[in-house]
Amino acid sequence: MMHNADKQILFDAGDEVWFSVAGKGRLRGSVQKLNPTRAKVHCGAEFWNVPYGGLNHVCKLKAEERKKRIVRLMEVTVQARELMDRHGLTDWSFRFNNAERKLGVCRYREKRILLSRGHAANGARDQVTDTILHEIAHALAGPRAGHGSDWKTVARQLGATPKSCAPETEQTRDNREIAKAKFKNGDPVSFKIRGETRLGVVERMNPKRAKVRCLDTTWSVPYAILELRGSP
Repeated sequence: MMHNADKQILFDAGDEVWFSVAGKGRLRGSVQKLNPTRAKVHCGAEFWNVPYGGLNHVCKLKAEERKKRIVRLMEVTVQARELMDRHGLTDWSFRFNNAERKLGVCRYREKRILLSRGHAANGARDQVTDTILHEIAHALAGPRAGHGSDWKTVARQLGATPKSCAPETEQTRDNREIAKAKFKNGDPVSFKIRGETRLGVVERMNPKRAKVRCLDTTWSVPYAILELRGSP
């Protein structure tokens, strides 16, 4: 099932489009920005936030070419559902999201696997399959497994590459190192996760995340969301 947000994949910034506005009729404009559910469209001296389902390409050839992206999303949806059912996740759901830095996400509480819409539509087929299996492995290994040995064992059993598969840009790496430099082992810290603020102490500085002890629980926390707090 395709959602309005999935139609975002039909458009790129700079595309010339038609859209309708009550009281103004049919308007022509240029896509300026792709937001999660609506495009920001420049038309004369005005800007309009238009649902993707209400946009049509001015160029018919471009419209036909972009339809291939939606066809690919539908193929990936069917593939993901088949793989999830095959591996026992019949009560889990599957959706696309707008992520660019993460190819996939496993949401345990919602029992949902999310895949980057851009990755699904434009990525190599074997890489997309690997991402789906990667997230299924997370679902089966459980929320505390992270990318540790338990998860790697499940990933190998499923035929997924047993490592984090999201590409890392130089800017992402630099930003992480800047954030990481603020902390050291033993620092009292706070961080927000699942809408709750948690207090803990840094036990170990790993390359991409800090191992933080919170009472009788440990968390693997990205440095970017950690904050130093006063000594307990």
